[in-house]
Amino acid sequence: MEDKEPNEKLKEVFVVGVSDAEANSVSSIHRTHEGALKAWNEERKRLIVQFKQLKFYEVARGSIQEYNSRWNKYINNLQCEDPEKMGNYPLDEPYIAKYKLFD
Repeated sequence: MEDKEPNEKLKEVFVVGVSDAEANSVSSIHRTHEGALKAWNEERKRLIVQFKQLKFYEVARGSIQEYNSRWNKYINNLQCEDPEKMGNYPLDEPYIAKYKLFD
């Protein structure tokens, strides 16, 4: 790899994805943080719907109260609207990662 000249213009991209304890997936790549934040929020809302459906199926199967409270905790964690403060490990958690690119 050749050295970059110090006067080359630096660009940034923002990657939006979802990760958990065992996997990572990239959903989209954006030029601005604002665009990435909008996509991150959509991923967060999608996960809330998904977790509510999983909780519904667990309750319908007659799962014990411990599982019900666990799903409530995960759903509540996803209510956070700040990507820097989001914490939902070990289950799915949306993220924004910033990468620097050179021309």
